[in-house]
Amino acid sequence: MMIDYDRVLQGAASDDSVNAQEYLREELPYVWLDAYMAKLPHKPNVHRVDVDGFEYLWDFSTELVQKGQVAEAAAVADRLIAVHGFSKPIAKPRLDSRLRGRTLGPVDAVEKSQRGQYDRGHAIAHTLGGALDLNIIPQIRHVNRGGLWRRMERYCQQHASTYFFCRPIYSGLSAHPSEIEFGILKADGMLWTSRFRNFERVEELEEFERLYRRKIASDADPENKSEG
Repeated sequence: MMIDYDRVLQGAASDDSVNAQEYLREELPYVWLDAYMAKLPHKPNVHRVDVDGFEYLWDFSTELVQKGQVAEAAAVADRLIAVHGFSKPIAKPRLDSRLRGRTLGPVDAVEKSQRGQYDRGHAIAHTLGGALDLNIIPQIRHVNRGGLWRRMERYCQQHASTYFFCRPIYSGLSAHPSEIEFGILKADGMLWTSRFRNFERVEELEEFERLYRRKIASDADPENKSEG
């Protein structure tokens, strides 16, 4: 679901940048949730988690499965819905050792020769104040390491206290985003947003989804799993 951010911003009471920041911080989580739920096969289990000044919106569907409210075979993966906050300089080194142990989800099950190159990307860059864990998403490498994505990150880095956000967009049940949206409220009060495709080929994205569906079907049927 496309979001008309300029129209959202028009709801702010004035053109004052501080007012616009506060308005977007309050309004956007509900806009994102509406867009997310419009494509969801079951109700979400949304948690709003604050980490180092950034608010992460997560869908913890595992809890719904554990409570028997959603069948495991039909549940989406636990995944990031959106994250937003203000850029800030970070002096601490990044703990790459923690990143190396993280899974890329369905990407890991596909032979490297049969897919594009992916990173354990940061929705909010470490240099902008982003954490690990909740903040990590599978991201196509050529987007994560250069081009427009990096230019947008640099803008936030060069303009401390800039309000910005990242929103993964999903087309299936897995935690692999088909697109990733990046948005910045610039100093002049204008919103700079862009959407980035997060796969190399459509067939590759379909394979990621097929592998995830096979995994949850296997997890939901222990006998079938043991036979396989």
